[in-house]
Amino acid sequence: MTVMLKLLGVCLMGVAGFALGFEKARVLWLRQTFWRELGRMLAQIRDEIQFRALPMPQLLCQLRDLGQYPHLGLESCQSLDCFAFPDYIPAGEAALFQPLFRCIGQVTSQELCEQMEYYLPLCQRSQEQVQQAYQAASRFYPRFGVCAGLLAALLLF
Repeated sequence: MTVMLKLLGVCLMGVAGFALGFEKARVLWLRQTFWRELGRMLAQIRDEIQFRALPMPQLLCQLRDLGQYPHLGLESCQSLDCFAFPDYIPAGEAALFQPLFRCIGQVTSQELCEQMEYYLPLCQRSQEQVQQAYQAASRFYPRFGVCAGLLAALLLF
């Protein structure tokens, strides 16, 4: 009976390790998806400003209504100049984009479009970096978690 309980404990530790590794990979997937959506949203904002000159409140409503950006949290955003990055985006990465969102509505359309030309490639680079990290992590973290969980279980028993 005790052997069965120990075996069950080892299995549970292995599954817990896998779940922890899977969660770490999932956060990287969320970050990758966030950067892709942010890049698409910034390109859409640039195009809307250049060709239609929509006021910012209407543009935000249009972005919300499209539903193409579920990972950006636009539903809780009152205005684009108060855009808040999700918790899974590191503060250092988010800080690079804060000046862009703070200046929305305070600069001319021409200046905002010029600034977008800087931020769009920055978004693309961030997405590519996180994508590479996700590809490596999706192979490594779950396996490492299982091994670490099993090792911990064996050391405990």
